[in-house]
This record gives sequence, C-alpha cells and structure tokens, in this order.
Amino acid sequence: MSALICSAHALSPEDEAARDIALQWLQVVDSGNYKDAALMMSEAVRGSRDWSNYLAAQRAALGRVNKRHPVEVKHASTFPGAAGIRNYDIIRFKTSFERRSSALEEVVLAKIGCCWEIIGYSITAVTGDR
Repeated sequence: MSALICSAHALSPEDEAARDIALQWLQVVDSGNYKDAALMMSEAVRGSRDWSNYLAAQRAALGRVNKRHPVEVKHASTFPGAAGIRNYDIIRFKTSFERRSSALEEVVLAKIGCCWEIIGYSITAVTGDR
C-alpha cells in the first residue's frame, strides 16, 4: 500500500471534504444510531460484515464523546480488502469518551466517482499520550 501522511492541520480541499464526511458519519455513530450509520457506508462494503452490530460492540460501552480532533490523514491508492484502484483517505481522530479517556478512531473513505464514501471504521485504546 502506498501512503502519504499529512498533518491534519494543513488539509487540502479534497482532504477537508473527506474529513467533513467522516465527521458527519461519526455524528450518526455518536448518536447511537448504528443502523443508519451502517446504511450510510459505501454499498461496496455493507455486506462485508454486520456493521450495525460491529459499531454497537465498538462504541456503546464508551459513552458519549467528550472531545474529538483529527490527528492524521493518510492517502493510499490501495487498501486491504477493498477491490479496485481508488483514492483512499484514512483519517485518524484522537477521541475522548465518557468512559475511555483516550482512543484512536480510524475512518477509511474511498473516492467513488465524485464523492467520498465510508468504507471502514476501527477504534483502539490509546495508552499514554500519542
């Protein structure tokens, strides 16, 4: 996978658009509406897992979001498990939750036609300060 890492503070217009889509999607996840969040994901990945249950398992126990900010944007021309050559943005957010003080959320977006679409999400606990 070829990747280019950018500071989240100096985003290109394309990266800003991808970040905005990621944040809009995360707001739906934050609200606990995992079914709608799953339906908002790219049609290309909806059948790859039970996204509603995955999101519930990953997020429900953490409680509400206290603070979230982007820390990294990576660009890739390929992504594991994704078919075809596209432009991918992998956006990482450092997030503080009600019941976990520090976590790293990763939202993967693919440029499909003219639009950015969510194709993946993961969250990991952060130990220490990154």
